[in-house]
Amino acid sequence: MDAYINITGYHCYNYEFIKKEFPYNIPSSRFLRSYNKKFSFLEGLKIRRIKKAMTHAAKKKMVYHLWWHPHNFGRNTQENIKMLDLILNHYFYLNKLYGFESVTMQRLSEQLTA
Repeated sequence: MDAYINITGYHCYNYEFIKKEFPYNIPSSRFLRSYNKKFSFLEGLKIRRIKKAMTHAAKKKMVYHLWWHPHNFGRNTQENIKMLDLILNHYFYLNKLYGFESVTMQRLSEQLTA
């Protein structure tokens, strides 16, 4: 249920929290669950949950770690790409509005070390 409704919080992390120990443990914020026809009526809630957490992270200058594996998009590819497109469009909006940045885990580690 937490994938669709905010039950456990945004799971965003400030840089100081991540920087506490080395090697850095960059915790995940959300696993991007692939499209499932049985739960298609909940897709809007899932996307809304991710966008709200991303917005929270952007406003607070925090890290939001959205992750998935490419093979998760192997079925229902069109629906999964559409979902990802909605998330990426929201990212571009947050980037313009708050300077929210998308970086690899390696780049984030380099930024924390600098």
